[in-house]
Amino acid sequence: MAATSSQSLYQSAAIFAGGLAIGAGTLALSRAAFAPAHKPNKSIKRKVSDAKLRSSPAAAAEGKAITNSNNISSNNISSNNTSTATVTAKDTPLGGITGSGRVDPPASKQLDDVDAKGAGPVAPAKPTLPGHVAPNGVDATAGGQKLTGLVNAHPDTTAQPEPSQVNRAKHLDARMELGIVNGPTESQLAAKAAALSWLVGVPSHKLTSAGAIDSIAYANSTAIFSYESEANGGFGSYSEKEAQHAAEQGWFKGRPSVFKMQTRSGAGNAIVGYLNAKSGSSSTEPAKVVTALTNAAGFAAMAPTLASFNGSDNAKLVLQVSAASHPTEEGEELSISNDYASVLNAAAALDDSFEIFLSSTRQEAVDFAQYAYQSQKNVVHVFDGAFSGREVGALTIPTKGQKVDVPEPFLFTGSPKAKTVLVVPSGSHSQAARAVLVTLPPTVRHNVALLSVRNLRSWDDLDLGKALPKSVESLHILEEVSGGSASGQLYEDIVSAVFGGEFAESDVPSHVFPVALAPGQDLSAAELHKILETLADAHKSALNVQDVLDEADDTHADLLALSGSTVVTFFDSEISPTAPLAQLTARAIRDRGADTQLHARLLSRYDNFEASGIVRSDIILSNRPESAADAPIILAAEENAAKVLVVSDPATTLKSYAPFQSLVRGGTVIFNTPGWEVAELDSMLRAEDKRVLAQKSARLLLVDASAVVEKLNTKTANASGGKAKVGDNVVPSEVAAAVLLVAVLRVQLNISGAALAAFLKRVIGNAPVGIDGVEGLVSAAESAIQLHAFSDDEWSKAEPISEAEENAPLRPTQIRYNGFGANPDAATVGLEVAPTRSTWAQSAWQHLFSEAYDTQADALRPDLPEQTWVVEVTENRRLTPVDYDRNVFHMELSTKGTDLKYEVGEALGVHGWNDDEEVAEFIKWSGYDADEVVNAPSITTAGKHESRTVFQTLQQNLDIFGKPPKRFYEELGKLATNRDEARWLRFISSAEGSSTFKKLSEIETVTYADVLRMFPSARLPIDQLLILVEPIKPRHYSIASAQCAVGESIHLLIVTVDWKTPSGSPRYGQCTRYLSQLKPGAKVTVSLKPSVMKLPPIDSQPIIMAGLGTGAAPFRAFIQARAYKKAQGAEVGPLVYYFGSRYRSAEYLYGEELEAYTQDGVIEHIGLAFSRDTSKKVYIQHKILEDGDLLTRYLGPEIEKLEAAGGKAEVVLQDGLLNDEHVEDGKKGYFFVCGPTWPVPDIHEALVGAFVKKGLTKEQAEQKMEALKEDERYVLEVY
Repeated sequence: MAATSSQSLYQSAAIFAGGLAIGAGTLALSRAAFAPAHKPNKSIKRKVSDAKLRSSPAAAAEGKAITNSNNISSNNISSNNTSTATVTAKDTPLGGITGSGRVDPPASKQLDDVDAKGAGPVAPAKPTLPGHVAPNGVDATAGGQKLTGLVNAHPDTTAQPEPSQVNRAKHLDARMELGIVNGPTESQLAAKAAALSWLVGVPSHKLTSAGAIDSIAYANSTAIFSYESEANGGFGSYSEKEAQHAAEQGWFKGRPSVFKMQTRSGAGNAIVGYLNAKSGSSSTEPAKVVTALTNAAGFAAMAPTLASFNGSDNAKLVLQVSAASHPTEEGEELSISNDYASVLNAAAALDDSFEIFLSSTRQEAVDFAQYAYQSQKNVVHVFDGAFSGREVGALTIPTKGQKVDVPEPFLFTGSPKAKTVLVVPSGSHSQAARAVLVTLPPTVRHNVALLSVRNLRSWDDLDLGKALPKSVESLHILEEVSGGSASGQLYEDIVSAVFGGEFAESDVPSHVFPVALAPGQDLSAAELHKILETLADAHKSALNVQDVLDEADDTHADLLALSGSTVVTFFDSEISPTAPLAQLTARAIRDRGADTQLHARLLSRYDNFEASGIVRSDIILSNRPESAADAPIILAAEENAAKVLVVSDPATTLKSYAPFQSLVRGGTVIFNTPGWEVAELDSMLRAEDKRVLAQKSARLLLVDASAVVEKLNTKTANASGGKAKVGDNVVPSEVAAAVLLVAVLRVQLNISGAALAAFLKRVIGNAPVGIDGVEGLVSAAESAIQLHAFSDDEWSKAEPISEAEENAPLRPTQIRYNGFGANPDAATVGLEVAPTRSTWAQSAWQHLFSEAYDTQADALRPDLPEQTWVVEVTENRRLTPVDYDRNVFHMELSTKGTDLKYEVGEALGVHGWNDDEEVAEFIKWSGYDADEVVNAPSITTAGKHESRTVFQTLQQNLDIFGKPPKRFYEELGKLATNRDEARWLRFISSAEGSSTFKKLSEIETVTYADVLRMFPSARLPIDQLLILVEPIKPRHYSIASAQCAVGESIHLLIVTVDWKTPSGSPRYGQCTRYLSQLKPGAKVTVSLKPSVMKLPPIDSQPIIMAGLGTGAAPFRAFIQARAYKKAQGAEVGPLVYYFGSRYRSAEYLYGEELEAYTQDGVIEHIGLAFSRDTSKKVYIQHKILEDGDLLTRYLGPEIEKLEAAGGKAEVVLQDGLLNDEHVEDGKKGYFFVCGPTWPVPDIHEALVGAFVKKGLTKEQAEQKMEALKEDERYVLEVY
């Protein structure tokens, strides 16, 4: 049906109000469920109408056919579940109106009856036989007792599910919020966080300067005002939690009072009122210390009030201000940055009773925060809360009362002979400029220097004069200004000091120029490089900032070269199990710093609005402690910096970002590829990605972390002696992060095996990584690492493969930093959001007000992660005789009106439906109602929900006739009310029941539906069925056509799959059965999947094709493509085609086409093998063996070249292989095999034998075959 959003209706008040005014003719939603409960409504009118009917003589005569309506309350509206008066529309003067004037909405009535159905299948009939028959005749022993089986009884299909009041549309639901997903409770979130402490470590405030400042404030204050910590990156949350814990324990003495406040105009009134109320006897030392923890917006809001604050002899005020700004107003860019413009403007309003300090580095911020409580004045301390304040790394935190040095008002960096000085308020800009300055060429660095202003307004002119060298001729004041001004407060202060008469005449710089930036404007390393370079060349001229920035290019010195540091960058989705990988990596380096001699700093930035949320994390690794000259992470990790780049969720990340510009030349990319093949990764990479990777000569490593976790989980469960089951989450999915950590450390630290395991034991030694511990994890992870080789030359010329890719918008290379942490919705991951039963009224309501709910009524399979298209069947033609036992059919699908483009060799994914009759039969047996509405969270779009009927869900979404895993038996065991059935289910799902499970699954091929019938007492409600049954997965079929030859069409070659189990039950292939029944004009949902079957890059290269049965499909596409090229006048290489099946008369697939292609010279040679037509069975490997000379000529052209020169093969062997370096690429042939796996060994031996006949030894021939595989010239697609 439709995908909907749980968007608040407050944003759509006009639509909502208009909807309430809809009059006659509008669909009645569950009988006035949306009318005010206290006003007369239809239900009340119907009660009156019912009373009139009951009192009338006609009604008395028909009394047996009329029942009372259920009561209606403001919280729940019930529906009559029994029959109503048997009056139909055709019996009345007006359809739907009874003789007494009562109006009945038939559609609403029918749908209400559907909603009144109960929560699950009807109760099954009890077994009437005295014994129990084992399913499929199997006996087993569990728990020391012999299990003799079960009765496969069917329920009474005439029974109806019990009425369920909770399924009715509620008055409140429609009025306020129809969202069905409840977020996790605080206790659930806390429990989940505690369970993962082995992964991310115990949270500590001592690792970020923002957290350290928070703890310093709590230790040195008597009262704390915390302003919106949730919206300020958690700044203030430490004090709030400590105060809450103290209150719970009754600890009040010696602890500060903490007040949670909101940022609004006049935010300082509460603080000033508190200070004045607490003022009493005066003292030389302040008796009370009040701290405000806020951000730039909060400081600006409280500045007017603080400007009138005259101070107090009995109290001291400290403002710890994070300069971070997170705009939320409409029209503002939703990105996090430091808003120094607001900070400087607010500071200008304060009088001399305040000292105002600006810090830049992490350690400097901690030291200044401590000094704030040491100073005798009121203090405002502003620190970089957007970037360095959130960096995670080691810090030195002063203890309570510990004295620190008084901050110097200025910090000069650069040559003592500089003629130009860039003056910058201390903060993120000054730290970035300092890092760039030290990388400038000596000739440039000699002429320009940097002065960081740490103290505002409390320095005097002589302080400034002492900080500047005598050679200075001009000052350029770089600061953020608001309102489009040309200069700011710092410029005015500097001008006043320089030209105010305090300087000696000879010491006065001759020029002072403003350099204005917009509020929150961040400068890149290249832009800072250009600014400093321009100032060094033209130091006596004013700087036009915009012109300079426009001229900046991407070339700048390596900011990490001097420190010898390296960068590791991580891209992941917020909801991925591997999301904590960056934290785990930083913790591993930090905890084992003594072993690695490395120091780690981590910064994570979040984009909460893209996909399900994207997080970028950067770690700087250095062999020396952090210093003031270190480049900030945001600057150092911009581009061309990462030695290792980890893309943990490429399916999500690569749709939104182009992360590979972050990589250094020769760097390593680690892809987490869950269940992917190499070809799928190639298709996931856009052409621009391939070009960047080729340009950087990147090394690609592939790791399927989830597969490693599953392997560890299964091994651990099997080794537990039945105490844990193979479905149990004994190894949590988050261990995937540890798997990727192994790959990262192998590359970064160059350690492996036992050394790597010993290293990790100290980090995750207590983690639930499986029965074999950390050693087993490391071994399994190392085995899963694959090197993906690619051609730099080929990828450097990559072009978009589809119109959609060609027209796709450019993806940013840098993260859109708009979140301090993961989206709150991401916290629900792991706290499973279950699908629920819904109501027809809810879906109808969402359709009526589609703008409010962002309803996507026309969404095509919104539950599917891949791109899909709808195509139309134009031909469905059987190729084998009607009386033949195998139905092989040719299908053509029209792509007209779509943008579907496919390559030769690709596979078409068909999203098939279950058989209508089987679905209807299962619904009838189970007692579900086919028309009931179910509502499930979207797999692909957070916050979306998809509404469907039960019939639609079982027909189109759930693989109810597929094979269930052990977990399904386990869950049924919890629901079974029959004792023997429950024991059977527990036994099958246990480790000791593996053989029984294998027999049921692989021999009898039982389905979900079969298992439910085998154990009828395990009544599975529909909402649980949605969770436990896997979705229908697309079945992929090789495309049997070349688009260049057939145009807007796709051809498929398919054989229907059917068989009988040993017990005699018929089985059918779900998708082949679906396709075989489609008629011309039917619509089919399809997707594309890349394949290893690709045409050679050069048209003249020979192609040898071996297909068995429907394995002929891709080769028909190959032949069509070569025939098209030849018809266009291109030179094409020879085609050799081998085809095998049982009977020529029945299964010579596309025989007439092949004969025509042979006559036209497109196919050079055909080898046909029909195994049942002769007394001696002949297969394609026999034909291949007969044509050994021909095949070795194409696969080993170097042998042919040598023999033409009169030589022998063995004389040019090099390392056991023939040297083909001097053979033209256009003559190197390809060999493709498609079909079942069984003939592959014989084909291999036939080719080896052909090379042996040419003079190679058996070992050399085997090596030649391996070389063909490595060159991807011997390609298998078998099943």
